[in-house]
Amino acid sequence: MTRLAIEDVELRQGGFRLRTGRLGFRAGRVTVLLGANGSGKSTLLRVAAGIVRPDAGHAALDGRPVHALRPRDRAAGVSLVVQHPQLAAPFTVREAVQLGRVARGRDDAAVERALARTGLAALAERPYHDLSGGQRQRVAVARALAQHSPAGVLLLDEALAAVDVSEVASLLRVFREEAAAGATVVLATHDLTVAAAAADEAVLLGEGEVRSAGPAAELLRPEVLQEFLGVRVAGTAGNEGRGALCVDHAAMLREQA
Repeated sequence: MTRLAIEDVELRQGGFRLRTGRLGFRAGRVTVLLGANGSGKSTLLRVAAGIVRPDAGHAALDGRPVHALRPRDRAAGVSLVVQHPQLAAPFTVREAVQLGRVARGRDDAAVERALARTGLAALAERPYHDLSGGQRQRVAVARALAQHSPAGVLLLDEALAAVDVSEVASLLRVFREEAAAGATVVLATHDLTVAAAAADEAVLLGEGEVRSAGPAAELLRPEVLQEFLGVRVAGTAGNEGRGALCVDHAAMLREQA
Protein backbone atom coordinates (compact mmCIF):
# COMPACT_ATOMS: atom_id res chain seq x y z
CA MET A 1 0.00 0.00 0.00
CA THR A 2 1.30 3.46 -0.94
CA ARG A 3 0.97 5.74 2.09
CA LEU A 4 3.11 8.66 0.94
CA ALA A 5 2.92 9.96 -2.61
CA ILE A 6 4.80 12.81 -4.26
CA GLU A 7 2.60 14.22 -6.98
CA ASP A 8 4.50 16.12 -9.69
CA VAL A 9 6.24 18.47 -7.28
CA GLU A 10 8.07 21.49 -8.65
CA LEU A 11 9.90 23.90 -6.40
CA ARG A 12 12.36 26.73 -7.01
CA GLN A 13 14.69 27.93 -4.26
CA GLY A 14 17.14 30.51 -5.51
CA GLY A 15 18.97 28.90 -8.40
CA PHE A 16 17.89 25.37 -7.43
CA ARG A 17 14.90 23.63 -8.97
CA LEU A 18 13.31 20.38 -7.76
CA ARG A 19 11.16 18.38 -10.17
CA THR A 20 9.98 14.96 -9.02
CA GLY A 21 7.37 13.55 -11.33
CA ARG A 22 5.23 11.00 -9.47
CA LEU A 23 6.74 8.93 -6.67
CA GLY A 24 5.07 6.44 -4.35
CA PHE A 25 6.55 5.27 -1.05
CA ARG A 26 5.12 1.99 0.17
CA ALA A 27 4.20 0.92 3.68
CA GLY A 28 6.39 -1.85 5.04
CA ARG A 29 9.37 -0.84 2.93
CA VAL A 30 12.57 1.15 3.39
CA THR A 31 13.18 3.50 0.47
CA VAL A 32 16.60 5.12 0.12
CA LEU A 33 17.03 8.52 -1.54
CA LEU A 34 20.51 8.48 -3.01
CA GLY A 35 22.37 11.34 -4.62
CA ALA A 36 25.25 13.76 -4.29
CA ASN A 37 25.15 16.79 -2.01
CA GLY A 38 22.79 19.36 -3.49
CA SER A 39 20.81 16.80 -5.50
CA GLY A 40 17.54 17.63 -3.72
CA LYS A 41 17.24 14.90 -1.09
CA SER A 42 16.69 17.24 1.87
CA THR A 43 14.31 19.45 -0.08
CA LEU A 44 12.22 16.47 -1.14
CA LEU A 45 11.96 15.28 2.47
CA ARG A 46 10.91 18.73 3.68
CA VAL A 47 8.17 18.76 1.04
CA ALA A 48 7.11 15.25 2.11
CA ALA A 49 6.92 16.40 5.73
CA GLY A 50 4.75 19.38 4.84
CA ILE A 51 7.37 21.88 6.02
CA VAL A 52 7.90 23.34 2.56
CA ARG A 53 5.00 23.93 0.20
CA PRO A 54 6.05 23.50 -3.44
CA ASP A 55 5.23 25.84 -6.30
CA ALA A 56 3.32 23.05 -8.03
CA GLY A 57 2.16 19.58 -7.06
CA HIS A 58 2.09 18.28 -3.50
CA ALA A 59 2.97 15.48 -1.12
CA ALA A 60 0.00 13.34 -0.07
CA LEU A 61 -0.52 11.07 2.92
CA ASP A 62 -3.24 8.52 2.22
CA GLY A 63 -4.48 10.81 -0.54
CA ARG A 64 -4.58 13.98 1.56
CA PRO A 65 -2.11 16.85 0.96
CA VAL A 66 0.38 16.77 3.82
CA HIS A 67 0.70 20.56 4.10
CA ALA A 68 -3.09 20.85 4.58
CA LEU A 69 -3.29 18.45 7.54
CA ARG A 70 -3.91 19.78 11.04
CA PRO A 71 -0.64 19.86 13.05
CA ARG A 72 -1.77 17.00 15.31
CA ASP A 73 -2.76 14.81 12.35
CA ARG A 74 0.44 15.60 10.50
CA ALA A 75 2.54 14.82 13.58
CA ALA A 76 0.74 11.48 13.94
CA GLY A 77 1.31 10.62 10.29
CA VAL A 78 4.78 11.93 9.47
CA SER A 79 7.97 12.20 11.55
CA LEU A 80 11.14 13.87 10.23
CA VAL A 81 14.77 13.65 11.37
CA VAL A 82 16.61 16.66 9.96
CA GLN A 83 20.22 16.55 8.84
CA HIS A 84 21.59 19.00 11.40
CA PRO A 85 19.41 18.96 14.54
CA GLN A 86 19.65 22.04 16.74
CA LEU A 87 18.25 22.88 20.16
CA ALA A 88 18.79 26.24 21.84
CA ALA A 89 17.26 25.60 25.28
CA PRO A 90 19.20 23.78 28.03
CA PHE A 91 17.29 20.49 27.80
CA THR A 92 18.32 17.11 29.12
CA VAL A 93 18.36 14.22 26.65
CA ARG A 94 14.99 12.99 27.95
CA GLU A 95 13.44 16.45 27.64
CA ALA A 96 14.74 16.75 24.09
CA VAL A 97 13.11 13.44 23.17
CA GLN A 98 9.87 14.51 24.89
CA LEU A 99 9.61 17.31 22.33
CA GLY A 100 8.48 14.66 19.87
CA ARG A 101 5.21 14.46 21.79
CA VAL A 102 4.39 18.19 21.79
CA ALA A 103 1.85 18.04 18.97
CA ARG A 104 0.44 14.65 19.93
CA GLY A 105 0.13 14.71 23.70
CA ARG A 106 2.25 13.32 26.49
CA ASP A 107 3.28 9.65 26.32
CA ASP A 108 6.07 8.80 28.77
CA ALA A 109 6.16 5.16 27.69
CA ALA A 110 6.79 6.15 24.06
CA VAL A 111 9.65 8.40 25.16
CA GLU A 112 11.28 5.68 27.27
CA ARG A 113 10.98 3.15 24.44
CA ALA A 114 12.61 5.59 22.05
CA LEU A 115 15.49 6.24 24.46
CA ALA A 116 16.07 2.51 24.91
CA ARG A 117 15.91 1.67 21.20
CA THR A 118 18.48 4.33 20.31
CA GLY A 119 20.88 3.39 23.11
CA LEU A 120 20.30 6.62 25.03
CA ALA A 121 18.62 5.39 28.21
CA ALA A 122 21.84 5.71 30.22
CA LEU A 123 22.27 9.29 28.97
CA ALA A 124 18.70 10.42 29.63
CA GLU A 125 19.62 12.94 32.33
CA ARG A 126 22.68 14.32 30.56
CA PRO A 127 22.49 17.90 29.25
CA TYR A 128 21.81 17.77 25.53
CA HIS A 129 24.55 20.31 24.80
CA ASP A 130 27.17 18.09 26.45
CA LEU A 131 26.66 15.42 23.79
CA SER A 132 28.78 14.75 20.74
CA GLY A 133 27.41 15.37 17.25
CA GLY A 134 26.68 11.68 16.75
CA GLN A 135 24.87 11.43 20.08
CA ARG A 136 22.75 14.47 19.19
CA GLN A 137 21.84 12.76 15.94
CA ARG A 138 20.65 9.73 17.92
CA VAL A 139 18.56 12.06 20.10
CA ALA A 140 16.92 13.38 16.93
CA VAL A 141 16.11 9.82 15.86
CA ALA A 142 14.72 9.07 19.34
CA ARG A 143 12.56 12.21 19.21
CA ALA A 144 11.11 11.11 15.86
CA LEU A 145 10.47 7.59 17.18
CA ALA A 146 8.68 9.00 20.23
CA GLN A 147 6.43 11.00 17.89
CA HIS A 148 6.02 8.24 15.33
CA SER A 149 2.92 6.07 14.93
CA PRO A 150 3.57 2.36 14.17
CA ALA A 151 2.10 2.61 10.68
CA GLY A 152 3.20 6.19 10.02
CA VAL A 153 5.85 7.70 7.78
CA LEU A 154 9.40 8.06 9.08
CA LEU A 155 11.58 10.48 7.10
CA LEU A 156 15.32 10.38 7.80
CA ASP A 157 17.64 13.00 6.34
CA GLU A 158 21.23 11.75 6.63
CA ALA A 159 20.22 10.46 10.06
CA LEU A 160 23.36 8.31 10.36
CA ALA A 161 25.94 10.74 8.97
CA ALA A 162 27.58 11.63 12.31
CA VAL A 163 26.76 8.45 14.21
CA ASP A 164 29.59 6.22 15.46
CA VAL A 165 30.24 3.20 13.26
CA SER A 166 29.42 0.93 16.20
CA GLU A 167 25.91 2.43 16.44
CA VAL A 168 24.97 2.51 12.76
CA ALA A 169 23.92 -1.14 12.49
CA SER A 170 21.69 -0.92 15.57
CA LEU A 171 19.87 2.14 14.21
CA LEU A 172 19.47 0.52 10.79
CA ARG A 173 17.92 -2.43 12.59
CA VAL A 174 15.46 -0.05 14.28
CA PHE A 175 14.50 1.45 10.91
CA ARG A 176 13.92 -1.98 9.42
CA GLU A 177 11.89 -3.01 12.47
CA GLU A 178 9.67 0.02 11.94
CA ALA A 179 9.14 -0.97 8.32
CA ALA A 180 8.34 -4.54 9.34
CA ALA A 181 5.70 -3.13 11.71
CA GLY A 182 4.01 -1.30 8.81
CA ALA A 183 5.82 2.03 8.66
CA THR A 184 6.85 3.81 5.49
CA VAL A 185 10.54 4.58 5.95
CA VAL A 186 12.39 7.00 3.66
CA LEU A 187 16.13 7.42 4.27
CA ALA A 188 18.15 10.08 2.45
CA THR A 189 21.86 9.31 2.29
CA HIS A 190 24.97 9.63 0.16
CA ASP A 191 26.55 6.61 1.89
CA LEU A 192 26.47 3.59 -0.42
CA THR A 193 27.16 1.17 2.42
CA VAL A 194 24.14 2.40 4.36
CA ALA A 195 21.99 2.43 1.22
CA ALA A 196 22.82 -1.15 0.29
CA ALA A 197 22.28 -2.42 3.84
CA ALA A 198 18.94 -0.71 4.38
CA ALA A 199 17.05 -0.42 1.14
CA ASP A 200 14.11 -2.30 -0.31
CA GLU A 201 13.49 0.48 -2.84
CA ALA A 202 15.68 3.27 -4.17
CA VAL A 203 15.25 6.70 -5.72
CA LEU A 204 18.26 8.21 -7.49
CA LEU A 205 18.27 12.02 -7.46
CA GLY A 206 20.54 14.22 -9.53
CA GLU A 207 20.49 18.01 -9.81
CA GLY A 208 16.94 18.26 -8.53
CA GLU A 209 15.46 15.58 -10.76
CA VAL A 210 14.49 11.96 -10.20
CA ARG A 211 16.75 9.96 -12.49
CA SER A 212 15.50 6.48 -11.54
CA ALA A 213 13.16 4.86 -9.04
CA GLY A 214 12.53 1.19 -8.37
CA PRO A 215 13.65 -1.91 -6.50
CA ALA A 216 17.00 -1.57 -4.74
CA ALA A 217 18.12 -4.90 -6.17
CA GLU A 218 17.96 -3.31 -9.64
CA LEU A 219 19.25 0.20 -8.94
CA LEU A 220 21.88 -0.36 -6.25
CA ARG A 221 24.28 -2.22 -8.49
CA PRO A 222 27.87 -1.16 -9.11
CA GLU A 223 27.40 -0.68 -12.84
CA VAL A 224 24.26 1.43 -12.35
CA LEU A 225 25.76 3.57 -9.60
CA GLN A 226 29.05 4.09 -11.43
CA GLU A 227 27.17 5.64 -14.33
CA PHE A 228 24.88 7.65 -12.01
CA LEU A 229 27.56 8.96 -9.64
CA GLY A 230 30.54 9.04 -12.00
CA VAL A 231 32.79 7.20 -9.54
CA ARG A 232 34.14 3.68 -9.17
CA VAL A 233 31.79 1.47 -7.13
CA ALA A 234 32.65 -1.94 -5.72
CA GLY A 235 30.50 -4.66 -4.16
CA THR A 236 27.04 -6.06 -4.68
CA ALA A 237 23.51 -5.12 -3.73
CA GLY A 238 22.95 -8.66 -2.47
CA ASN A 239 19.62 -10.39 -1.97
CA GLU A 240 16.58 -8.11 -1.96
CA GLY A 241 18.86 -5.13 -2.45
CA ARG A 242 20.69 -5.47 0.88
CA GLY A 243 24.37 -6.18 0.57
CA ALA A 244 27.65 -4.27 0.56
CA LEU A 245 28.58 -1.34 -1.67
CA CYS A 246 31.29 1.27 -1.43
CA VAL A 247 33.12 3.85 -3.50
CA ASP A 248 36.34 2.17 -4.65
CA HIS A 249 38.73 4.95 -3.71
CA ALA A 250 41.77 2.65 -4.08
CA ALA A 251 40.94 1.96 -7.73
CA MET A 252 40.35 5.65 -8.36
CA LEU A 253 43.74 6.53 -6.82
CA ARG A 254 45.48 3.93 -8.96
CA GLU A 255 43.84 5.37 -12.07
CA GLN A 256 45.03 8.87 -11.13
CA ALA A 257 48.61 7.79 -10.39
